[in-house]
Amino acid sequence: CALIENLLRRQNLARLIVLQRNNSTQFNDPRVTIVNFDAEDAASIATAAQTVQEAVSRVHLMINTVGMLHTDGQQPEKRLKDFDPANLQRSFAINAALLPALVKAFGGLLRHPEPALVASLSARVGSIEDNDLGGWYSYRASKAAHNMLLRTIAHEWRVSHRNAVIVALHPGTVHSPLSQPFISSGYKNTVHTPADCAEHLLGVLSNLTGEASGGFYDWKGDTIPW
Repeated sequence: CALIENLLRRQNLARLIVLQRNNSTQFNDPRVTIVNFDAEDAASIATAAQTVQEAVSRVHLMINTVGMLHTDGQQPEKRLKDFDPANLQRSFAINAALLPALVKAFGGLLRHPEPALVASLSARVGSIEDNDLGGWYSYRASKAAHNMLLRTIAHEWRVSHRNAVIVALHPGTVHSPLSQPFISSGYKNTVHTPADCAEHLLGVLSNLTGEASGGFYDWKGDTIPW
């Protein structure tokens, strides 16, 4: 919601379409259209894209914030003995497979003469080079796969979507239901408020050029190794 609230404060925003996985969020703003969808169902994603296509002729900014670190019955694995292939598959479905499914479904709306930007939230723990601690098998692997898929899309788009840029973003640690169980009083990294996180990420996006496509950046705009 913080990203949405930030965007709605911008006077140059003409239309904002929110794809959400439940009916819990409502916005009292005529510029907002809410489309519900199932992030794990290709047919639902395609239907959502068709709904958006009936409302607008092109999309200039798409931000994918869907991700899963833990759910009821699934927690990040601290040790290999905790690994469950079923949990890995679920993590891949949400954290990796959703991105190409989204840009495939919305590809036509992102191909136009004006600049288009796709940003997808990743995580530093998805960096293979930066993996100095181990653990979190399913989450790490699914985010690494997300990054590979994004970079592969970027290569294809240099031909098919010449005006589009696609990047992976690491938002840092944010006070949210996703990270809250893992933030203790002794946590040493900076913990951002959702509002600060939104401001940081949109600031990074505003400074990107075409050469940035296929890159992996943190909330400060610094490149993260793959």
